[in-house]
Amino acid sequence: MKNALLSLFIFILIHHSTAQNNSKLVISPIQNSVTFSEFVNNAEHNLNIKFFYKENWVDSLIIMNYPDSTELSTILHDAFMLSKLSYIIDGSNIIITNDNKLQTSLPEDFFTNKPAINIKTKGTEATNSSFINKPEKKEVQISNSITVIGNPKVISSESNCSISGKVLNHEDGQPVVGAQIYIQKLNIGTITDPSGYYVLNVPVGKSELMFKSMGLKDLSLPIHVYSNGSLNVNMEKSDVLINEIKVIAENNNNVKNLNMGVQQINIDKIKQITATLGEVDVLKTALLLPGVQTVGEGSSGFNVRGGSTDQNLILFDDIPIFNSSHLFGFFSVFNPETVKDFKLYKSGIPATYGGRASSVFDVEAKQGNLKKYAISGGISPVTGKLTLEGPIIKDKLSVIIGGRSTYSDWILKQIDSPQTRKSSANFYDISTKILYLLNDKNEISFTGYLSRDNFTLNSDTAYHYQNKCAGLFFKHYFSPTVYSKISGIYSNYQYNITRDDDPELAFNMKYDIDYKSVKSELHYFPNSKHNFIVGSEITRYDMTPGNMTPHSSESDITEFKLPKEQSIETGLFLSNEFKISNRFSAYLGVRLANFFILGPYKDYEYNPLVPKRVESRMDSTQYAKNEIVKTYGEPEIRFSSRYILGVNNSLKFSYNKVHQFVHMISNSSAISPTDVWKISDPTIKPLIGEQFALGYYHNLFTNTIEASAELYYKKTRNHLDYKSGAELLLNPNLDVALLSGIGRAYGLELLLKKEKGKINGWVSYTYSKSELKIDSKFAEDRINDGEYYPTDYDKTHDFTIVANYKHSRRYSISSTFTYSTGRPISMPVAKYNFRNNQLLHYSNRNEYRIPDYLRWDISLNIYENLKSNKTISNFWSIGIYNVTGRHNAYSVYFKSTESRKLNGYLLSVFAKPIINVSYNVRF
Repeated sequence: MKNALLSLFIFILIHHSTAQNNSKLVISPIQNSVTFSEFVNNAEHNLNIKFFYKENWVDSLIIMNYPDSTELSTILHDAFMLSKLSYIIDGSNIIITNDNKLQTSLPEDFFTNKPAINIKTKGTEATNSSFINKPEKKEVQISNSITVIGNPKVISSESNCSISGKVLNHEDGQPVVGAQIYIQKLNIGTITDPSGYYVLNVPVGKSELMFKSMGLKDLSLPIHVYSNGSLNVNMEKSDVLINEIKVIAENNNNVKNLNMGVQQINIDKIKQITATLGEVDVLKTALLLPGVQTVGEGSSGFNVRGGSTDQNLILFDDIPIFNSSHLFGFFSVFNPETVKDFKLYKSGIPATYGGRASSVFDVEAKQGNLKKYAISGGISPVTGKLTLEGPIIKDKLSVIIGGRSTYSDWILKQIDSPQTRKSSANFYDISTKILYLLNDKNEISFTGYLSRDNFTLNSDTAYHYQNKCAGLFFKHYFSPTVYSKISGIYSNYQYNITRDDDPELAFNMKYDIDYKSVKSELHYFPNSKHNFIVGSEITRYDMTPGNMTPHSSESDITEFKLPKEQSIETGLFLSNEFKISNRFSAYLGVRLANFFILGPYKDYEYNPLVPKRVESRMDSTQYAKNEIVKTYGEPEIRFSSRYILGVNNSLKFSYNKVHQFVHMISNSSAISPTDVWKISDPTIKPLIGEQFALGYYHNLFTNTIEASAELYYKKTRNHLDYKSGAELLLNPNLDVALLSGIGRAYGLELLLKKEKGKINGWVSYTYSKSELKIDSKFAEDRINDGEYYPTDYDKTHDFTIVANYKHSRRYSISSTFTYSTGRPISMPVAKYNFRNNQLLHYSNRNEYRIPDYLRWDISLNIYENLKSNKTISNFWSIGIYNVTGRHNAYSVYFKSTESRKLNGYLLSVFAKPIINVSYNVRF
């Protein structure tokens, strides 16, 4: 045997130079996939070469299409990658062997007894062979058998077929979001959607399908595709220790995909960021992203690219949330233990969403563990929480329910305001999600949410506000390329105000908004170049704008009720994400939005020759219940495109047009519980927003750092603002108190982001301007003489650093630094006496600014021990909020002294460092 092998080695060495030259043989383009035997016959005929092999070795081998002329060695390399076949090219002879690697040079120890030296490199074993024509294998989890997809008896006549399925976490059955599925040699791939679902068009025949996701073991599956079929995969957790990892990033999705102005962060990343008062917060994390701002510390709501707080569509599993804050903005309504991740659309908003002009903030609820039961809980200086999850039927039916409450009165004692120190506050929220996997083609899920806040101001006025939400979802997979989703949504927000300190003035006041919606979607993936979505949505709004009733029989308050408002909003949408070439892809969507105002309603006609006042009403028309008062609607275009400039950089462009038919009416810069939502009517027209955005994306240092720069310009019509001195609460003539104009916002967003490795985080800078123009032919209906003026939430500069250092698997340090320009305010610039009363004269609206904002936070995170079989996992976080103790201004106020001198003072929410400790445990 040894002599035979020696003869073979010498034969190869003699023909070494000839083999090297002929390995450059070039095959003409192969337009369609062919069997290996057909390929051999054509090659032997055209190139005058000869193949040597056994027919049964290659009976199932397929040669894929090659649109360009390709070297023979490349084709053979690709064809044999998943088999045990090897080859050499000897002159005009191509010799193929089965399960026998051909050596092309003698090993160093062939004539000696010295062992050969093998050098380990990244996943492969180095050898001094000059050309072993066998594909390299990486150290990944590799299946030992070939997975058959489709029916072997019914081979597709098409060259490509679709495979689809779900990628799940083997440990808990959770869908793996954003997992990469690809065939490397063909340069084709896709990623999973929020439910772990994927569709990929692959050639008929054998391929090697790779599955990758951060924190999970890479999985390599040899597949043989005969026709369309499904493939569900469970990925296992990676047990590699952090100090053994050398990160080589392979993900450049931010360059390749169409997403622009889109940020997605999962809950594991959020938990690494320094928590506010020890409580991990989804919305507070969003405020650290470029283009997302808030008017001040402890403020409710957020502003995206110069839009007001009501222009953000906030969703929890597709259920709209009308008030997203607890304790007036200290916390968001989202319990981090029941959240999976969030996605923020600042531009490039898909046609499936409608109704808000600035952004979509989509929070996905975590689904329950399908494998085993788990209990988790935690305490922080202000909150306590408990979450239970597990399978009711293993691998079929799961549930998760989480609750959270607060003991936060001590925080109010820290605020530098005597009135606030006499106040008390508490809240709770409960959320649940039930998932039932009926079979491979059908699944049903239910999401429920309830929250309530109670706040007593200065021991005399009590505020109560709550969200009640529910959603039922049914998903059906018709085939690997078609699935549908039907949703039924209910959301309710209401607040109550009670004052009972003075029996004669005691009252109860109530506001309520009811939202009911049905939505259907059909997703179709005909091939790798198209992704169609078509659907419809119908929503009904029922609003109680405000009722005031006497608190008791002793009260002198007269009962007062504003008329209820009803409307229906519909949306028909169609979109296609399509690939024009390897470099250029685009998304085109259209949404036909319509809005129907329903009676009962009294429509007033105003005299156009005088300013709009109650006194200028000329006539009115009364509409009956459910009678259509007025209809608004027109198509909304959504367009995004991406052009790949190189391997690591791309250029993107997007355009949005959105109608907003409901408005939040407020004369404060932040959301407050007493703000009311107002339906568009014949006088208050829908807000129409358009945005143009251009972005450049570039990955650095082997895809370990993502860099991006985005420019945007927004314009709005029918943008509302209030008249100076207007009363907005319980105002039956609200249309007279409001003014309508145009708005514009523009800016630049820069981002450097590192997601992997011991040190990760991001640095962002935002330059932005947000302005309004309220003009009229009547001077009293103008603001700032009809010129552009800054909005209440205009902040020119915003700079943020988020840094995480993972010292080991058990210890990490997180830190955030934020700086922003102070927001605009109007200030008194003079005072005068009129009929023995001192009056103030104010500057133009938003002519001045409060001081700039700066804050530094830091925390130490201590994770669970390293035991592999542990029954209890725990996590400690010790942090300092506002390390420097800076007096950041929430706002600036003015008051008169005893000498009637006007003094200004600055109100800070947290004017000192706040130390917090939180503990979380999981069983």
